Amino acid sequence: MGDPGEGPVTAVRVEWTGARYRLHLIRGTGGMSVTDGGARPADAVAALVAHGLSAEDADHCVREAEPGRRR
Repeated sequence: MGDPGEGPVTAVRVEWTGARYRLHLIRGTGGMSVTDGGARPADAVAALVAHGLSAEDADHCVREAEPGRRR
């Protein structure tokens, strides 16, 4: 059986901690992993794209976490 932290990402929760983004990635295998998303929105988008999300979906997830969207 594979690692539950592996597999395609099926859902994402982006959290702004006040200094950095934290990315909660739910996997198709039923597992979850939490990873650092960087300090800027562009960093979080790039991290999500690196995990297989489209740029549009990644941008939407980050915007949902912080509607004012810091630059």
